[in-house]
Amino acid sequence: MSDDNSNFEDIDNSDNDSVESFATAAAWERKSIKSAPLLPHELLSLQQKLKRIVVIQQTDQSYHRALSDIRDQAIISVLVEPSFYGRHCITSVMVIATANNTYVFDLKALGVIFRELSVLLEAEYPRKIMHYSHRICDLLFHQHKLRINGICDTFVAMCVARQDRCNCTLQDAIALIFELPLSELTCHEITSASESLRNFTARPLSRGQIQYLGKLAILQHKLHDTLIYGNICSDLQQMSDNFSCEFNKQKKSDEVALNMRPGSKSGFDCIDPYYKISTSID
Repeated sequence: MSDDNSNFEDIDNSDNDSVESFATAAAWERKSIKSAPLLPHELLSLQQKLKRIVVIQQTDQSYHRALSDIRDQAIISVLVEPSFYGRHCITSVMVIATANNTYVFDLKALGVIFRELSVLLEAEYPRKIMHYSHRICDLLFHQHKLRINGICDTFVAMCVARQDRCNCTLQDAIALIFELPLSELTCHEITSASESLRNFTARPLSRGQIQYLGKLAILQHKLHDTLIYGNICSDLQQMSDNFSCEFNKQKKSDEVALNMRPGSKSGFDCIDPYYKISTSID
């Protein structure tokens, strides 16, 4: 018991240090963030994807098809439950959303994260979208000896987009960016009096739990794209838009032909080559 108590004391001390570091850090000016309500076709796509969720409990054809799909992706969305207390949790479920499919890996049934999936998680590609990745990676390292690479953290992106460092759960971030009520991002099990239901360790997983996990994984994928391209890199996107229209706005064909000659720098004035470059190279 003494070891367990010391572990939780370490967590408390770490939290205190973190709060103090925020208090002494240079103040950030909080920015408004651009939301992007889901369009009708996006809501329809979400509903269709939720109907196609694949629950994997053994290394059968569905498992190997999932690995093949994941391997072909440039970026995937990853959820792990429970993971809030990192190494102090026992992994129950891992959810991976690709561009078109969502897989719920029942790790209680599988027993372990097998080598084929471990290799994909530790590889630089596909990139892994996570939220609060520091908690998930602590869990996967201490419980499964995995060092996850290629991480894109939506919490980090949220902090940069808003220029603050306030806690923001995945549900809160999704609700804010997509203007969705939090009631649409929950299931009754996560407020249950039963800890095993709240932590997704009870079996069987209910349809509500599976739909809840799948929805968060799918929307986390979209959240990353919206934060990066709709907020953090919005000026970069505007540069690309301006550059793409350079020849369209020119009316005289002979002038266009002249400006398209080899070595032409027509439209280059749209580009700010020093846009938000802040990292020095030693």
